[in-house]
Amino acid sequence: MENFINKLQKQLDNMTEEEKDQWILTQAKLLSEHKQESFYQSICGKKMVMNMPGIDEIAAFCDRVERGEIVMQYETHYIEFDDFGDYHDEWEHDFHDPDHAMSFVLSVLYGCHDLIILGEYETAFKLLDQMLALCFVIEDHPDTDDCCADASMDLEMAIDERLISIDRNDLLEDYIRSCKHALKDGAQAVGHIVSALSAPLFKNCEIDDPDLFLADDPLLPEIKTRLHEERQKLLSLLARTDEQDYLAIYQYKHQILNISRWTCFFEEIGKEQEQSEPSLLTSAWSDIQDLIERLSYEPYMDDQLEIEEIYLIIEDLIQRGEFEQEPWEVKEPILSQIYQNNYYTDYCVEDPMEELAAAICSTREEQLKCADLMMQIDDDEIRRKAAKLYRQVGDLEQCARYYEDYQGKEAEPYEILIEYYKDADREKAVRIAESAIQRCKIDQTSFFLFLLQDAKDSGDEQRFKKLMQSARRRKAVNMEKIREKHR
Repeated sequence: MENFINKLQKQLDNMTEEEKDQWILTQAKLLSEHKQESFYQSICGKKMVMNMPGIDEIAAFCDRVERGEIVMQYETHYIEFDDFGDYHDEWEHDFHDPDHAMSFVLSVLYGCHDLIILGEYETAFKLLDQMLALCFVIEDHPDTDDCCADASMDLEMAIDERLISIDRNDLLEDYIRSCKHALKDGAQAVGHIVSALSAPLFKNCEIDDPDLFLADDPLLPEIKTRLHEERQKLLSLLARTDEQDYLAIYQYKHQILNISRWTCFFEEIGKEQEQSEPSLLTSAWSDIQDLIERLSYEPYMDDQLEIEEIYLIIEDLIQRGEFEQEPWEVKEPILSQIYQNNYYTDYCVEDPMEELAAAICSTREEQLKCADLMMQIDDDEIRRKAAKLYRQVGDLEQCARYYEDYQGKEAEPYEILIEYYKDADREKAVRIAESAIQRCKIDQTSFFLFLLQDAKDSGDEQRFKKLMQSARRRKAVNMEKIREKHR
């Protein structure tokens, strides 16, 4: 563009005033009749963009829309059989634009883009703000068989109904660019930008121009703060919404998802790109989190495709292995999220998550750190698994500390405590074994073996005989093991 303007300027400098006038008149003669007035207003300075309505014309249009004089018409009919004679059994609807309002709106939106190119940011922003706020009254068409459920139509609905065709990404960038240049008050500009980013019209949009927001942009910190505040407000509204109001819950969740997406976008601006590619584990976990996010909007779990995808991703990870190549700094947050979410049981993926958590640690040191993470979770089942992991890697002290006050009926916790205290505190180990005999009624063999050996080691024959007699009377004792050990 710059080269073209420079070339054109040189040509104009070489032309006489008569030549310039002649060229203008020549171009005017070639214009179609409906473009002549716009051309004239442009050359008079009343218009900067020929194909765009004038400011007064736009103001009058917006006023008529607000008063309900320019409307959209709704028409629907029940179609029993389609044009081919096949049974259809559907209601089909159309919206009509009797005043060609959408063509007018589109010419203004495209004209605003041209104004931005010309540096007329204030005018472009003012007009874009007007166009994006337009709301047309919907009236029923005289021939319609039923009434419209909606009372009005905004620009988002017009695009969805294909009454107007425009690239939403380009429109968003035009709005933000004009806003940044037109508004000198940074807080006011941020308010308009965050409102646009949050608007349903721009859901799933992207900002493709890397120059629109640079790392040193003074608006960035405030935008991030406002997005965070907007997300917290939506979360609060969601928490107060009645569980039966499914539509409101759906809308709030999608708005939160949109805000979260923009938050991530702005957080990434200015960050240095790492030289090395992200690890496979990091990338896979990011994919899993995206799938979990999508599942979180489902009212209930019912074999969604996302669940199957999570199973496949984890299966591939485990088959590949090579977890020893991943640093603990990558593994730790993944494990923490798995435990904090109770293996994501609510999403029916607890089995693969448990397998991944078990496979991810490749050294004894990492397994101990993993057990420490599990012990920090306020869940008895996860803490019990942590105790078993401590025992598996040989840290009986940590394992025994978990079972210190155990008084249940299972044998294993007592066996763990006895194993630890038999060297550290023999008397305590004996007391634990005697207590286990009173509480554990399923298999008492290991406790009698320990007590008999203790009596034998201390030379207490009388106690040994009493223990042997007691063991013979109990159904929960395997006497063959006892006799084999003490013949």
